[in-house]
Amino acid sequence: MASYSNPSPDTHVEVLERQTFNSIGAIVAAGLTQDNRVGNAQKVANTRLAAINPPKGILAGSVVAVAGDALIGPCLGDSTLAFDMAVGIAINNALGNPYESSSAVASGKVVYAHGTGTVLRTDIYETTNIVAGAITYTAGQKLYSSQNGLLVNVLGVDTTAAHATLIGICTCAPSPADLYMTVQLRI
Repeated sequence: MASYSNPSPDTHVEVLERQTFNSIGAIVAAGLTQDNRVGNAQKVANTRLAAINPPKGILAGSVVAVAGDALIGPCLGDSTLAFDMAVGIAINNALGNPYESSSAVASGKVVYAHGTGTVLRTDIYETTNIVAGAITYTAGQKLYSSQNGLLVNVLGVDTTAAHATLIGICTCAPSPADLYMTVQLRI
């Protein structure tokens, strides 16, 4: 595979190998309005989000889940066990960026990638474990959804082993020279 380098964070997903894109299910209101910098301590401490001051709503690279009958929303690892209903990775920011199509706003749906064999690169993931400090990633690690709907390799902080849905496998870890993580999906 070719080497890519993009050290500036921009909530971008680059799909390298695609199995399925899906937009079945309307996006819930929180999918367009959730604040990605204000909230729990882990969200506030995330260095990837702090560096970009992200827009509201689901971000490209975050995990989405079934949120009700024919509804898709952010995957939140909370007491409702919503992280157990993960269905894919959002490929666009819900509200879009300046000069970019805002497909979720226009259609009322979020487009997400899924299917074993789908490989993508994203610069959005958890960077801080509020209990143990900085999170580092290595190739071959299993990835789950955090309480913020972001990829994470740590169980017990955001999810428990009994209720964790395997989202994917890290195939290329992020580094200071290349902030993107490559992931092969398992959902």
